[in-house]
Amino acid sequence: MPDFNPAVRPDPTIITGSRGPEDHVSQRVVLDMQDRILLYMPSATPFTTITGGIKGKRKAFNRQFEWLEKDFKPRAAEVTTAYTAGATTVIVSATDATKIAANDLLKNTRTNEILLVTTPATGSMTVVPGIGGGSADGAVGDKLLILGSSYTDYATIGTFKSITEYRNYNYTQIFRKPFGFTGRDLVTELYGGDDKMTETKWQGVEHKRDIEYALLFGKRHLIAAAGGVHERTMTGGLDWAINTNRWDVTGVSLTKRAFDEFLEEGLRWGRGGYLQGSGTKYLFHASRWGTEINSWADNKLEYRVLDKQYGMSATEYVSPHGRVMLVHAPILDEFHPDMAFLVDVNHVDYVYLRQRDTKLLSGREANDLDGESYEYFSDCGLQVEFEQSHAILSGLSV
Repeated sequence: MPDFNPAVRPDPTIITGSRGPEDHVSQRVVLDMQDRILLYMPSATPFTTITGGIKGKRKAFNRQFEWLEKDFKPRAAEVTTAYTAGATTVIVSATDATKIAANDLLKNTRTNEILLVTTPATGSMTVVPGIGGGSADGAVGDKLLILGSSYTDYATIGTFKSITEYRNYNYTQIFRKPFGFTGRDLVTELYGGDDKMTETKWQGVEHKRDIEYALLFGKRHLIAAAGGVHERTMTGGLDWAINTNRWDVTGVSLTKRAFDEFLEEGLRWGRGGYLQGSGTKYLFHASRWGTEINSWADNKLEYRVLDKQYGMSATEYVSPHGRVMLVHAPILDEFHPDMAFLVDVNHVDYVYLRQRDTKLLSGREANDLDGESYEYFSDCGLQVEFEQSHAILSGLSV
């Protein structure tokens, strides 16, 4: 007869007293899960949204897109040799002499004397001193401002003066964000909605964040094709493009006056500047900058809705030099909490290579795969015109 020894069955758990919810096995308790997944920082890309969504986009026909810029005519010359009151010869550098033509009026900004140029020459020019009365000694380093011209009646046309346009360019960059699901995952019922819906939304936010980082901090670069591998292009962002107005406030005691002094220069140039246009620019800032500005400018701040469709809003600061729309840029809080970008949106463009703007591509899986694969795809870059119309703030104590 076989030796049969059944395993000893363990005793069930004993509950003494009234039964409570904690006495049940966890699998029996219905989970109180909110029926949607909260996306972390769903509005994390204000710069991309404003430049591409609200302002509009530029369609490019080549991965290298270009543009031409033309600056103002320079109007300042500098005296290189001292002269006495009433002198009819004034000497400036050869470079400054190219700016000046016969019949130009020059104002010495130190003495207020006005000079009429009769014969310009490389370095040395003949002038009529004391226009309008009064003449004074000129010193080395005096600034001569070109006021404009004064011709006699029936004069010849005079000397043509113009400036050379300069070319600028950037690249579009290929951004790809792949993701996928197994066959079982696609049919599994989950709290918070099906995985495909919620994950697709989350991946879209992350794709936009990739682009936002590039448009702020990317550098223009090209890796040439080699060994059967096609070229790779990277787009240059604001931090790469802005070179003139970079303000480091490390150790600076920030006040309303100090901020207005920054805006005196920051709001000067561009179609959004007070010299040419509306006197309105956008400050994309980390939270710390918002706190700092609010601490001394709260009575100067007003809430503004920028675009109802995109849910964009800003706080408007009115300075003596124009308006600044304060827009919180959440990604700056992560690794650049001391930074802010003052942007003239008239001179930035989100650029995409035609037929390759952001899209969700399906069917990326192999034919025999038990599942589905997708990817968000963008081939885009940033055009930053007149970099002197923008500015960067950094070094804020955090």
